[in-house]
Amino acid sequence: MTALLVKQRLPRAIAKHSQVKSRTAAKFSGAVTSYELHANVQKRSANALFRQLNVQGAKVCLDLGAGPGVNLDKLKRHYDYVLPFDLSLGMLKQNNADKTAVCGDMDALPFQSESFDAVYSNFAVQWSANLNRLFTELMRILKPGGRVYLSCVCAGSLNEIITAFKTIDSQNHVNEFHSFEQTKQFIQHCGFIIENAELKCYQDTYPEPLHAMRSIKAIGATNIHSQNKRQGLLTKSALKKVCDGYPLIAGQAIVSYHVGLFSLQKRAITV
Repeated sequence: MTALLVKQRLPRAIAKHSQVKSRTAAKFSGAVTSYELHANVQKRSANALFRQLNVQGAKVCLDLGAGPGVNLDKLKRHYDYVLPFDLSLGMLKQNNADKTAVCGDMDALPFQSESFDAVYSNFAVQWSANLNRLFTELMRILKPGGRVYLSCVCAGSLNEIITAFKTIDSQNHVNEFHSFEQTKQFIQHCGFIIENAELKCYQDTYPEPLHAMRSIKAIGATNIHSQNKRQGLLTKSALKKVCDGYPLIAGQAIVSYHVGLFSLQKRAITV
């Protein structure tokens, strides 16, 4: 596979987030070997998106936030050509199923207008630095009548881990996410027709809190955006306190993800 590293001139509002973007890419590149093993919730939301597909002869699809290419084979059953796109070059290099992929920033897509019939994006758009800009970009690159199928992590996710860390400090240990309603507002503001929008709670279950917290690190989802975060490793006593404060259900450690599932359409040109 050839991963094309795209050098982009980013808009000023996005360029100032370049360090955050670099940290995001590094987090996911570092998680590349463990991502597929632990991405259980991602697989469930991906399947939910596939059930919404309405292809109707569409030919070219962008897999936005493709990661290691876990959804490529399924997408190719529906589209003639699928282009993987991701911020993490390390993730794309794991994708051996395709010859070409593009490494770049989803907030400034390096594609001509009206290039794609569809965009599929699972568990990726929450890493955008500017959702309004992202949805504007998706509207731009879609052909008239084109569709977007996406899942997005929303506010309320990882509450169990947030609760556990409150036992040692008030700092941010996981990312903050837009609410489901806020995400809908961004979508509507950019002019998309919302064909379907639903909020689901997916949960992973682990035998103990430490395994639950390690699962977040394994998929690269530890805190990236905030500057108000704890530096360095936890001491043994602090880690024990966090584990003791983890809310258990029937003796199991739960990790909850509140996920928005969306099916969108760009208005077709009418004569």
